[in-house]
Amino acid sequence: MCAARVAWVAFLAAVASTAFAAEPAKKAAEVAVDPAAVAVVQRAGEFLRAHERFSFRAETAFEVVQDDGEKLEFGASRRYLVRRPDRVRVEVEPRSGERQLIVFDGDQLTMAQPDAKVYSQVKLKQHREIDAMLDALRDAFGVPVPIGALLRANPSPDIIGSLTSAYRVGDARIGGAECDQIAVRNEHTDVQFWIEQGDEPLLRRVVITYRDEPGAPSFAADLGDWKLDAKSSDKDFRYAPPKDAERIRFAVPAKPAAAAAPEAQ
Repeated sequence: MCAARVAWVAFLAAVASTAFAAEPAKKAAEVAVDPAAVAVVQRAGEFLRAHERFSFRAETAFEVVQDDGEKLEFGASRRYLVRRPDRVRVEVEPRSGERQLIVFDGDQLTMAQPDAKVYSQVKLKQHREIDAMLDALRDAFGVPVPIGALLRANPSPDIIGSLTSAYRVGDARIGGAECDQIAVRNEHTDVQFWIEQGDEPLLRRVVITYRDEPGAPSFAADLGDWKLDAKSSDKDFRYAPPKDAERIRFAVPAKPAAAAAPEAQ
């Protein structure tokens, strides 16, 4: 058999194996909402809900659709430190440059850009918990916290309550961890979860596609370096600005951002 024919046979074999590998996902999709697939996602939320102190790292990316339909991708590295019910620290390193910081201790919320030496800070009239802080950032200031649903008192994604489809795609390896790949959708959004198998069902990857938005842009996050008993001190959730830092007012948008933001998971 000549080399060209051998190469062609190998190509056909690869295509065939790919088609057969995809078949289980097609069969699973015949069940509109598979309770077993939903249970995998809910179990992950319940597992994280049981942990009051944790930290993780996320590599996030989101698409911005241009007027001509072209999609551009932007992203950031994020480090989350959580001490429920009322303390959060989020460190952000955007691909575009200047670092960002969000710290919250139940009494005070600060957003800072350390490299630019500017920060905004607000003292709350009464003590608040993490859920209230996330809602205020999203609704009042138009600043949704990406994958912020994981920080909430109930980390189960909101989409679970409005599903039109849910099924298990199959096994996958993400960051060295064996995962269940689960695909769900509702009227407006497609979401894929990669959830670690075994005793610690941690979220390892999520992709959200906003079908109703022009160009159907996507948001993706790869999560790792999970620590389920993360050590922290009170000062981790307070911001002490340098003497030469400038304090600026929180900008309140004329039209608060819609809830369909990356936090929606």
